[in-house]
Amino acid sequence: MPGGSGFEDEVEGLDEEFVYHLSRGSDLLSRGEAAEARRSLQRAAQLRPKDGKVLGLLGQACYRMGQFDAAAEAYGRLVDDNPAEVAARVNLGLAQLKARRFPEAEKQFRIALDLNPDHKKAMGYLGLAHFESGDFRGAREWFDRAGSLMMVARCDEVLAAGEALPAAPPPAAVEEPEPEPIRDPPVPVPVEPANGLGAYAARRTVRIPGESFAVEGRVLSITVRGEMLARLDGLFAVQGTLALTPEMKRFRGKPTDRPFGEGAALVHRATGEGALLYRATGSVFTTVDLAGEAGYFREEAVFALEEPVGFENGRVASKHSRDVNLVHLRGSGRFLLRTSGEPVALEVTKAAPLRVPVDSLIGWTGAVTPRIVPLASNAEEKGDGAEEGFAVVELSGDGRALIDPDAPAAAWGGRA
Repeated sequence: MPGGSGFEDEVEGLDEEFVYHLSRGSDLLSRGEAAEARRSLQRAAQLRPKDGKVLGLLGQACYRMGQFDAAAEAYGRLVDDNPAEVAARVNLGLAQLKARRFPEAEKQFRIALDLNPDHKKAMGYLGLAHFESGDFRGAREWFDRAGSLMMVARCDEVLAAGEALPAAPPPAAVEEPEPEPIRDPPVPVPVEPANGLGAYAARRTVRIPGESFAVEGRVLSITVRGEMLARLDGLFAVQGTLALTPEMKRFRGKPTDRPFGEGAALVHRATGEGALLYRATGSVFTTVDLAGEAGYFREEAVFALEEPVGFENGRVASKHSRDVNLVHLRGSGRFLLRTSGEPVALEVTKAAPLRVPVDSLIGWTGAVTPRIVPLASNAEEKGDGAEEGFAVVELSGDGRALIDPDAPAAAWGGRA
C-alpha cells in the first residue's frame, strides 16, 4: 500500500481493494490533493458503506473542495451510524453552515454541545451560524461563551450601529473553520461462548484442503507432497516433515550460483510431506495451470510452483531504469501468482504495442518482445539522460499480457 499510512494494520482482513483506496485517499488528502483523494475514498465507501474512517475522510475531502452538500451527506451517514460522535456532529454542522443551511447547522452544534458541554469550537461555530443568519445578539452570547473576544467586539459594533452586516464576517475576524478528524468508533472485544478451551481452538482450526494452493479466510496453504518451490515471506507456520533449501536461478537448463529471489522473498525448495501456511491478507493469489503451454512472468509476481513446472530465469536489460527480472515457465503443472489486485489480460498486436508500468506487468503469452522505454516520446533522444523520465515496459508482437491494475506503482507519475 502506498504512503506507509499504517491502514493495512488497522483494517487487516478487509479486501485489498478497500485497503488500497482507503490508504491512497488518506495519503492524497494529507498532501492537499482533495479531488484525487475524493475519487479513491468514494470507491472505498462503495466497498464499505458504513466504515467510519472512510466517511470521515470523504467528508473532509468534499469540504476542502467546496462541495458542502456532498460533505454534509458523508458526515450525515457517519452521524446516522455514530450518533454520539461529537466530531461527526460538529463537522456535519460545519458543512451545513458552509451550505448556508443555518437551522440545520445550529441543530447539529446544539446536539454536539449536549454531548460535550465544554466543546469550545462547537460554541464558536454556533455563534457563527447565528451571526451569518443575522441574529447578532444570539451570536454574541455564544462567542462570549467560546471566549472569542474579537467576534464579541464585532457583534457589539453591529448592534451599536444598528446596521446589517455582509452575509459572512470579514476574513480577519474569524478563522476559517476546518473539519475535525474523526476518531475510529470503539470496537468491542468479542466474547467467546463459555464452552471450553478445546471448543474455542476447534472453531479456529485452519482447514488444509489438500490442493497445492488454497486460500481460506486469512490463510494461504501450500500443500507439499514430494517437492514444491515457494517463497517464504508471509510464512507463519510449517506443518509436517518438510526440509527447506534455497533455490538457485537457472540459465539454459543449468543451475547458477545466483539465488532465485532476495531476502524474505527468496524462493526455497520444500521437500517432504506437509504444508506451508502464510498470511494471505493484503494480496491476491491466483492459481494458473500451464497445461503444456509456456509464458514469461515478472519474477516478483511468481510466488510458488509445482515441481513438474520447468523454469528458467532471464531479464530485460534497461538503460532507463532498473532491469526487469523474468522467469520463463513451461510444461505441465500449476503455479501461483501474487498480485495487488485481480489480474486482467490485454491484447498485444504488431499494430498496437502495449506500454505498462514495470510493477503493473505480471507476464505474457505468445510471440511477444519486451523492452524498457521512457514514457515520454522525446526521452529517447536524450540518451543517457533519459533516466530523468519515467520508464515503462513496451510489449510488441502477437499475444496477451497479464496486468495488475491495482499495483501501487501503476500511477504513470511513479518512477520505474
